Amino acid sequence: MSFSFSNLKARRLAVAACGMSVLLLSGCVVNTSVVDPLKMSAQSGETPVVVSITSNTKDIYGFNSIKLRQVVAGEQRSDFKLVSANLVMTKVESAMAGDTSLFIGTLPPGEYEFVELIDTRANKLLHVYSTIVGSFKIGTGKSADLGRLIVTRGDFGVQYGRSAQVVSNAELIQRFAPDYSKLFGAAASLGWSTPHHAQDNVEQFARAHPAGAECATEMPDGRVAAASRMGAVLMRSTQGQWKIINAPSVESLSCVFPVDLPNAELIAVGESGSLLRKARDSDELFPVDTGNLPPGNLLRIGGNPKDGWYVMHRKGDALNIFHANQLDAGDWRSVHRSTLPGSWLHGPGLLWTWQDAGHIGYALESGVIGEFDYSTGKLTERFSPHKKSLTEFIHQANGTQSVLVAAGLGGRFPDAYVSRDRGQNWTPVVSPFKVLMSPVAPLNDGRLLMEAGMYNEGALLVSSDEGKTWGPYAPYTLRHAPLIFPSGLALSIQEDFKGNVSIYSSMDNARKWKLEHSNQDLLSTLQQLKR
Repeated sequence: MSFSFSNLKARRLAVAACGMSVLLLSGCVVNTSVVDPLKMSAQSGETPVVVSITSNTKDIYGFNSIKLRQVVAGEQRSDFKLVSANLVMTKVESAMAGDTSLFIGTLPPGEYEFVELIDTRANKLLHVYSTIVGSFKIGTGKSADLGRLIVTRGDFGVQYGRSAQVVSNAELIQRFAPDYSKLFGAAASLGWSTPHHAQDNVEQFARAHPAGAECATEMPDGRVAAASRMGAVLMRSTQGQWKIINAPSVESLSCVFPVDLPNAELIAVGESGSLLRKARDSDELFPVDTGNLPPGNLLRIGGNPKDGWYVMHRKGDALNIFHANQLDAGDWRSVHRSTLPGSWLHGPGLLWTWQDAGHIGYALESGVIGEFDYSTGKLTERFSPHKKSLTEFIHQANGTQSVLVAAGLGGRFPDAYVSRDRGQNWTPVVSPFKVLMSPVAPLNDGRLLMEAGMYNEGALLVSSDEGKTWGPYAPYTLRHAPLIFPSGLALSIQEDFKGNVSIYSSMDNARKWKLEHSNQDLLSTLQQLKR
């Protein structure tokens, strides 16, 4: 069964009109915040409860509030309630992850069910029905650990269910909310009143259809790897066949990095401090001991055995680059720290990150571009053209950088520039269009490709003089300029705001394209229709 996200503002307006509910026969809702277990009095009689939620969709930024209701013995689910009471739990640690949220609170003994999952930043809420997830019971004097809930976007809506991979939050609590560890552990009750439903295959579906394809990277032998949600790495063979490799856990991954180590050919990093390795001739991802690396989100990893390893780490508005001589159980030390710009009104500013064979780097919306050299251990900061705000940024392994900077009315008519020396010098691109949708894409032979403007028939244009003049190149009905890899392979990763992904490939310098991979397939569609 599939559902959809609702608009939170509309719900708030309905709540504001609660005084008219008797006339409208729509009922009122009373929301009460649950008590933090660390602030609970010994005489309260309430019991600590914990649950985490991982979302496999780009619809939201991660749930930050959930609503529960207590089930009254003997009640019928269809009973009309003029006034209903909800208990509200808020997220414990906002900086630990993007797609995974941790909730801890206290509840009086009784039976409960989930009502809504809410993301105020995305202005979305999801109604939850106990017939799918089930209800849970809180006893006296024994904490309850409900494990993980999974929310995923399907072909026909949103689905949710309980995780079989993550049935305990003990590790998450120990890493991100250690003050609560003493309240939970091996003695914690599972809480659920009913076993995992036999038809609840939401997690299996989500792991087989992860949303997103980030940080696509070509490996030395021509294969391509990309990071995705649900602890997944997408792997492309040199023949164009894609497969999904899942980690034991379900945290979202942000990037992959090819390495040449005895026990690994690929390293993956992600939210909640995820650090994983893939061995040669293996289709498994194994956890790597993170040593003393502080809790946070890992955005990128780079380095080598000689110069050591560098991890780009984000927690809230703090961006750190950590270094360790060894990858496994490393002794990590911060070698650079930046404060990311942002505002309460508009949220965090844009951030782009990259790594290549010799550097790990970042670019901020403000126009600051920094990169750390593995061999020298030094950071170099440069700036966008004329120190203008960045709206798009692309870094290629050969050091070429291609950007869009804010220009025109409210920055809505950006200008394009390209640099061949890692941002030391910028060459303006003369565009035949008023509106550019993406930066230009450098071909391996030095020419530049430009996607035709948003109001034009789909096509790619080509320039042989660093963007001064442009001519026709090839039809192109896809969005955004393609990714060009050292082998000559070109990929166009098409992703909508929900996280639906389609990956197209070209082996003739981006002239002809074919669909190779999608997380929407006929089998999954038929399965959802059957449900």
